[in-house]
Amino acid sequence: MNIKEFLTGYKGKDMPKELKAFNWGACILTFIWGVRYRAWITLLAVPLLIFQLPLGLNWFLYAVLQIYCGMKGNEWAYQLEWWKKPAEFRKTQAMWAVCATLITIIVPFLTGLFIVRFVKKSPDNLKDFVRNAQCVTANSKIKKGIGRVSVITTPQEMAQSFSKQFKGTQVDDSKVIFTTKNGKSYYITFNKTDNDASCDVSGNCFITSNYEVPEMMTLPFDACIFDIDNNKNVTPDKMTSEALKKGINLFKYL
Repeated sequence: MNIKEFLTGYKGKDMPKELKAFNWGACILTFIWGVRYRAWITLLAVPLLIFQLPLGLNWFLYAVLQIYCGMKGNEWAYQLEWWKKPAEFRKTQAMWAVCATLITIIVPFLTGLFIVRFVKKSPDNLKDFVRNAQCVTANSKIKKGIGRVSVITTPQEMAQSFSKQFKGTQVDDSKVIFTTKNGKSYYITFNKTDNDASCDVSGNCFITSNYEVPEMMTLPFDACIFDIDNNKNVTPDKMTSEALKKGINLFKYL
């Protein structure tokens, strides 16, 4: 088996001229159609959809791949269904085209309805979602890293100990700063409630987390707050607890 046979499932079957046409199912559904017809070259669509290239180059390449799949789709499908009569073959591919068309209409329509409902339900939905998502992220980081942090120490030492468990973090006093893939930064800060140097009293320390913004700016939502005791039990305050319940489940905002 050569590369062409592996990528396209080509078996040397010559397709009748009457079947040479653009395949809309292969064009629009790319790898979904391709898996069915063992045209593995269509799987190139997956990384192009997931990974972003500079200047949106991945979307240009994806469009080129779609057109190529549409042009070659019938030929690839015929290698698997060469035994079908032309009318039956066209009917099968027409069904794929109908499904592809319905998906391109229904998915944007439902997405639009979802967005309208999301906005109408509450004008604060977007703000709440961003804050709640940040609380979920902070909660996950804290649960993962708090186990190796000694609470009977200063907040600054706790921050240093905590940051060592994560790559790509920066420490500013008692604040641990994380940077996301899209360049945004959020922090997790260790705090104490009184003037004692250490966190040696149950309930004497707490953790805050929020996005990093310039000093002249303010966020439209409060920081996430977690209490921590000597046994390293972390408990979100009431507002943060509510944020965690909603989390990133969009349906809970409807």
